[in-house]
Amino acid sequence: MSSALSDTQPAAPAPAGAAGRRSRPHIVAFDLIRLVIMVFVVSVHTLAFAGGTVTMSIGAVTTIFHTSRELFIMLTALVLTYNYGKRDLKLGKFWWRRFYLVLPAYVAWSAIYYAANGHTRGAFPMAFLHDLENAGARYHLYFLLVSMQVYLLFPLIRWVLIKTERYHAWLFGAALAYQVWVTIALHYHVGRTGSGFIAQYLNGAEQGIWISTYVFYVVAGALAGWHFKRLCAVTRRCLRSGRRVAAVAALGVAAGIGVFLVETEVFHATPGNASAVFQPVVIFEAVAFGWALLGAGLRWSDRGAPGRKFAAAGSASSFGLYLAHPLVLQVLLLVAGASFFGARGGLIGDLHRLSHSSIEVAVLLLVVVPLIYAISWMIASAVRRTPLSLPLTGREYQRRDGRETAAQRLRHAVAATPAGRLAAGAGVRVTQVSQRTVAIALAVAVVAGAGSFTGTQLVAAADRTINYTSSTMQVGSMTRSYTVITPAKTTLSATAPIIMVLSGLNSPQNQEIARDGLTPYVTGDDAELVYPLAYRESWNAIGCCSWAAQAKVNDVGFIEALVKKVDPGNTRPIYLMGYSNGGRLAYTLACEDPLLFDGTAVVKADPQQWCNVTVPQKLLQISATDDTDTPWYTGEKGNFREEPAAQVQNTTLRYDDQCSAKSVSAQQGNMTLTTWSDCLDGSSVSFAVYTAGVHSYPRPPVSFPAASQVIWAWINNTVTVKPPPKPVK
Repeated sequence: MSSALSDTQPAAPAPAGAAGRRSRPHIVAFDLIRLVIMVFVVSVHTLAFAGGTVTMSIGAVTTIFHTSRELFIMLTALVLTYNYGKRDLKLGKFWWRRFYLVLPAYVAWSAIYYAANGHTRGAFPMAFLHDLENAGARYHLYFLLVSMQVYLLFPLIRWVLIKTERYHAWLFGAALAYQVWVTIALHYHVGRTGSGFIAQYLNGAEQGIWISTYVFYVVAGALAGWHFKRLCAVTRRCLRSGRRVAAVAALGVAAGIGVFLVETEVFHATPGNASAVFQPVVIFEAVAFGWALLGAGLRWSDRGAPGRKFAAAGSASSFGLYLAHPLVLQVLLLVAGASFFGARGGLIGDLHRLSHSSIEVAVLLLVVVPLIYAISWMIASAVRRTPLSLPLTGREYQRRDGRETAAQRLRHAVAATPAGRLAAGAGVRVTQVSQRTVAIALAVAVVAGAGSFTGTQLVAAADRTINYTSSTMQVGSMTRSYTVITPAKTTLSATAPIIMVLSGLNSPQNQEIARDGLTPYVTGDDAELVYPLAYRESWNAIGCCSWAAQAKVNDVGFIEALVKKVDPGNTRPIYLMGYSNGGRLAYTLACEDPLLFDGTAVVKADPQQWCNVTVPQKLLQISATDDTDTPWYTGEKGNFREEPAAQVQNTTLRYDDQCSAKSVSAQQGNMTLTTWSDCLDGSSVSFAVYTAGVHSYPRPPVSFPAASQVIWAWINNTVTVKPPPKPVK
């Protein structure tokens, strides 16, 4: 997206013979296209983080808006190729300009979101550096990391376009075939088990931070930029009316929602899984929407571009808007979720309890999205008029008095140095030297990069505090995978607990590990973690849920076998924690094999109707009064997926454990932890209740203290919740 912002100013007419050396004319249609795609971006994030549980209505709409990342990647490649594809490319100047506009913004906003995340990201500076490495500070920063990879590889992309100019249709087809394979593998979990190269490659692609995940969109955008004049001619001819533009867009909508309905209604996938980011239908949707947007933009510009100043202003601020809008969303969620805006969860809780989720979708899209868009736009526009413009909006600050800014003076000073002159001149010489010289330069760059990466990995290995070990085991006819996380430099004592974690629905393992917040107890040399890998990101709790239940996967047998594998002889205390769908399986294990674990913690889940925990055991139930899946009290209005109400389930657990009325409670943050320890055979029941957080995994800033801290207090038989330990040096 940032590249589409930096090279779109109108160029002066080039003198005769200078074609290919000057910036190409600004495409007015791009201004409108950026505004529309930004609506997609803000909408999908608002639905994801303000919509609570993914209902059918939210999932269907999200399926459409999820194309925003693909559309922006195509637009980035298109604009780069349009502006630089057939010009004399001065590599030094090109890379300097591209990274000069994006890298400061990436670092600055990573720091801002690292601070906004509170203590959840880990200790500074290592956690911050890790965020820079994998765009982890906030969910949207992956785009900047991918964009910088596109900039770095653009000379290679351009070289491929030149060398394959007679075979661009084949290039398009090959990229399409690759993208279909990747998205099928990611969405349907094909070829992702085990520890082989393909599995590791696909698991890395799922992170969404590498260009390898978006090859087709980069190639498609680059080809569109290379043949832009022909593409515009075809688009004007084929989409010469608003009805035809709408028809193409409607095809994309129909394909996305159609596949969504087939997966949910025929194959019984959950709405969240059926509307996931990486799936084959998104390819068709993105191409259809991209062509429709180009058609709409060209029709708008051909008709005189009414409202052009408004669109141009929005386009100029769109990079800053993109960077700022998650922070605006976070603040609005905190304010709207405050108790003084409404009972038990504020306006957000009231929104989730509307009679039908389609009303919630309408409110979010028609009220909340425009509000976030407007506030973010104002922030970006205001910052562009300050010296902070470059690091916060990717645009240089222009003084009104015409004097140079500090950033411009720095850039000119660097350019005046021998290294700066060498870099500036490198691009000129590249066009005059042989391809062999270019190949040698690229090889040196690759070797240097590989050496740097290897050195970093060696240092990281020497300094690491955690070991991750991925293994497989045979359970019946299936090969199942699991990951064990242990301290790197310490052997745990026999009393240190093993905590086995069952992930929530549609949660990749790396996401679950980061979200749970349990790794500090490993770095503190206090515990060992075990993460079984769910079947297609779902667990079969015998009757529920999603792909695992449909395939009748024996997840009970898997967990029973895994316990024997990680704790042979039952010599150490071992606890089970399950969140949402994983919590349902945890209840199932408590019913089917009640002596398997020393204790079971269930986060925001209910057991299956057939499952009654009749054998007394140590249990922790974590709930929220505004949960959108599990009701808080009997008769509560809302679109709940589970039953009984949280209070009823707690009463049932205490009855089954034959607990007395005696209890101990402690309140911290917006959580109250109550424990009934006077139960049969030394068992106990604990109940942690949050007043906010809907159905998300409890963690700051919405839920405090984090569920991980509550679970650790429960393991240690106390209601006093303490901060997680610091890493042991």
